[in-house]
Amino acid sequence: MDMNYLAMLRLMQLADSALPIGSTAHSFGLETLVAEGHLEVAQLEAFLGEYLKEVGEFEGAFCRLAYRLASIEEQDTFTTQWLALNERLSAFKTARESRTASATLGRRLLQLVANLEDVPRLRLALQSTKAAGSDTHYSTAFGLVGGIIAVSETAATLAYLQQSFMGMVSACQRLMPLGQSQASWLIWHLKATLCTVAERSEQTANQIDNVTLYTPLVDISSMRHPFLTTRLFIS
Repeated sequence: MDMNYLAMLRLMQLADSALPIGSTAHSFGLETLVAEGHLEVAQLEAFLGEYLKEVGEFEGAFCRLAYRLASIEEQDTFTTQWLALNERLSAFKTARESRTASATLGRRLLQLVANLEDVPRLRLALQSTKAAGSDTHYSTAFGLVGGIIAVSETAATLAYLQQSFMGMVSACQRLMPLGQSQASWLIWHLKATLCTVAERSEQTANQIDNVTLYTPLVDISSMRHPFLTTRLFIS
């Protein structure tokens, strides 16, 4: 079998919403927004589109940077850059709840793939962050795995964005009167935005020292999540 097809199939599995890493347990602040009346079905297309443009481009850039680390052969260099990349991303995540959710999903993704494939680089990534007491974020974990299974950088980034986006829509379906047909419409019509965001994330990755992230509403909602009277999600 052509290895490109094999890599594509593996990427499709990683981007499947049924991947057993616990992504369905997290709403990244959406639950608070809905509970406090700040987000309704009629606002979803605009909200999700803007969210992708801001957060998606930012996370996509880190996904790309992690992808590039897969080609580093020298272990010490890889470890240093891997830890630094995740620590930088942690610094941007001001809400503890969303930061912890990202780190949990990233760690579980690496653990899952490391159990599926005997790849020393994956185990080194896991061991180094554990030893340093650092986070392994979802976007960086996805990018690193994408580089290891040898899909293109853009394909890995698009798959990550698609996975994250699908997770948000799924959360909205459980929080709001959003039916399957409406959800499918949203996912279909925001595909072009995903492609644009993935393209822009390449430039952002190349200028990462100048990157900023401004998402006060989502961050505050994440911080307020533990104080909801009833909750469906961890974050």
